[in-house]
Amino acid sequence: MFLGGDVVSDQKVIVYKHILELADTTLEGLEHIQARTMEGYFEDTANLYTDVADSMCHMQAALAAALPDYEESDLNKESDKVVESMQLVLAAYEGDKEVRPMEVMQFAMLPAYRRWHNQLQEELLEQCAPKMH
Repeated sequence: MFLGGDVVSDQKVIVYKHILELADTTLEGLEHIQARTMEGYFEDTANLYTDVADSMCHMQAALAAALPDYEESDLNKESDKVVESMQLVLAAYEGDKEVRPMEVMQFAMLPAYRRWHNQLQEELLEQCAPKMH
């Protein structure tokens, strides 16, 4: 596959595929946390939340290593919004009574994650698509 004259290696394509798979699984985890919270089991989702937060960190690190100019990209800015909302939910897990986790999940974290997820898919597909001249 070509990218502006450069060959996108098979190895990078595999990395992109793994990032997308992890992003899908992370979304499923966030949706499960939201569902359990709606059922009144917020505290029971702490371990899953830790896994979700870890996966976000791993994806950010992989993207920083794999994508040119990631640090200045819109994708990174969207990632920061996801992390900010995730930190609010973390505060709720840590006992901050000021934070309403269901509201943060519904109105901030999940919408931010979905925007990031969509942008991630577009960016990685663009990286892999042959450039038409």
